[in-house]
Amino acid sequence: MKNSRVKIALFDFDGTLVSSHLWSGLLKYYLKKREKFFSIFWFLVSNSVLTPFWKVGLISTKKYYQRWGKDMARLMKGIDIKRAKEIFDWLTDDYLLPTLKKNAFERLKKHQEDGYLIVLISGSFQDLIKVFSSRLNIDFAVGTELEIVKNKFSGKIIPPLCFAQGKAEKVKQFLTDNNLAIDFQGSFAYSDSIFDLPILELVGNPVAVEPDKELLKTASTRGWQVI
Repeated sequence: MKNSRVKIALFDFDGTLVSSHLWSGLLKYYLKKREKFFSIFWFLVSNSVLTPFWKVGLISTKKYYQRWGKDMARLMKGIDIKRAKEIFDWLTDDYLLPTLKKNAFERLKKHQEDGYLIVLISGSFQDLIKVFSSRLNIDFAVGTELEIVKNKFSGKIIPPLCFAQGKAEKVKQFLTDNNLAIDFQGSFAYSDSIFDLPILELVGNPVAVEPDKELLKTASTRGWQVI
């Protein structure tokens, strides 16, 4: 693969490939195990208090989502790597995989059959989407990295958060680090969110998957495919 010119298919995760979301899956897991009640309470309260300000436009949607994304790391604080694998296995097999979106998944399988490199790109935890990717034989996973201190998650992320422009930067860095020469014009990208515009604009074939209003408007204006 080294120095070859290849085509890739980039897939956003939450809302694009699966309909479920990481934060709600983590809450369900801990409630099921009767653990981390204070962490759950604080996560919900500290973020929910911002919701009214977001709804009236005092906080931008981008900052609102970034806050949720960064604070999710707190739900892993104190968890060691071995226990984290158990959590990520449960999230993948019992929570995420059952919510695969049929249309997006069929596109993914078709790209695999056609020889594209598949890259799952998400604001979710890197270690989680690696587990998820292994189940579907996805080539690469790029996500938000969690800080580890003395074999346990610290509750913090390693910047940048894999979101918006940061997501595109992480993909470019990943491709560079792996010495992959990409035929971007012949490649595809799939997302449901306007915040993934930097990812969609990387390729010659952007596809909006059940898009939000802003992305639908952009896709319609630019003649992009919508599924």
